[in-house]
Amino acid sequence: MLKETDPARPRGGTLFVQGTSAVDGILKILPQIEKLNCKVVCVVSAELFARQSPAYRAKVVSPEDKADSTVVSTQAKILMDDWFFNPLAADYALTSDWDDRWRTGGNLDEVLDEARLSPAWLLKGIGRFVKDRERRLSLLRSELGVK
Repeated sequence: MLKETDPARPRGGTLFVQGTSAVDGILKILPQIEKLNCKVVCVVSAELFARQSPAYRAKVVSPEDKADSTVVSTQAKILMDDWFFNPLAADYALTSDWDDRWRTGGNLDEVLDEARLSPAWLLKGIGRFVKDRERRLSLLRSELGVK
């Protein structure tokens, strides 16, 4: 776990982050993420996580986290499928293939910017995820028939 939420403030949601450059970008904007009150979980490997005790898994990723989450990854969106716990998570995913195209190349900063994984792009995407929280959760409740 990279960052827990402040229980005294409204939650912003949970971000499952994978990849060195993705984690680095998140760490660079951590003060802004603090203001948005998002939980940040580094997800190195679904297989490794599955090998942990049920108590540990439940502590790190609660049902509330699963319902209110998305991913940030340098991998392709489809490779993060193990971390899409709700039907809207992929809509807010911040991944290198955001436009279903190959990146054109360049130095690391250029590639991250084109992939929309630079700190500025991450903050914009996470801000959208948090801003849409009530709408997202309302849609999920509606799909489940919960009021």
